[in-house]
Amino acid sequence: MLCPGLLKRSHVKIRVAGLFLFLPVAACAQPWFLGTNQLWPGKIMEFAAPVSAKAKWEAARVHQNLQFATGAIAVPPGFDFRKPWPILVISVPSGGSSIGAMRQYTNVAFQSGWVVLAGEGPRVDTETDTVQWGWAMLGSVLDFFSRTWPQTKPWPVACAGFSGGAKRSATVAAAMMRENYRVIGIFMGGCNEDWATVGLKLFQPGERFKHVPIFLSSGSRDPIAGPQQTAPVQQSLRYTGFERIRLETYDGEHRLDAEQLKLALEWFRRSNGSPK
Repeated sequence: MLCPGLLKRSHVKIRVAGLFLFLPVAACAQPWFLGTNQLWPGKIMEFAAPVSAKAKWEAARVHQNLQFATGAIAVPPGFDFRKPWPILVISVPSGGSSIGAMRQYTNVAFQSGWVVLAGEGPRVDTETDTVQWGWAMLGSVLDFFSRTWPQTKPWPVACAGFSGGAKRSATVAAAMMRENYRVIGIFMGGCNEDWATVGLKLFQPGERFKHVPIFLSSGSRDPIAGPQQTAPVQQSLRYTGFERIRLETYDGEHRLDAEQLKLALEWFRRSNGSPK
């Protein structure tokens, strides 16, 4: 809790190790700030996050002296930190930008009352941008975010991605669950491989990971991850022991379908009794 004296200030700015922290203008009111930049509902705001020891190690392997990862957050209209909000964490294929992909998800997320968050390190080639690299960078962002606003740590979280990002989102969900985040769903659009099982083995989040709802979205005319390619993914998930799997198709090719994303977010909240 912020001290009562902060209520008298127009805004508060704290600099720690060269990094501005998030603080509200008032203890119990909007607006919210990242340094001197206001967090506007409906807009994406980027911020720097100190990297973890794991991220520094990953960067050192490719001869980089990394100090900060980049995070980005976008909140829906009516957002208020005094109550919990579901968070949608975005993943992309190796070599891509999860922050750049956020705009593909924000419209649906905002309409459904979700916060959208992404995190990444410096751009590297696809061979370097492994699951471990991506998680080290995103994990640094999540750690900074939850330390800055501790009340967000128990908020419900879903992981989402399309194509290669769908595969990575499954591993991110496993890693987040291992770190005791409240993962309530995984959206895997255009996905032709089961990487949830990979995440289970790699990060070992425990048997509870198998209870997380997984939404597989497949275009009826998708030559890469159509129903024919997605059905084996569902079968593999079931073989591993995942219990809550939903496979839906839409009329389209290899693209993210907004209606399917909306269905998934609604399903995740209903399945877990998350606040609306």
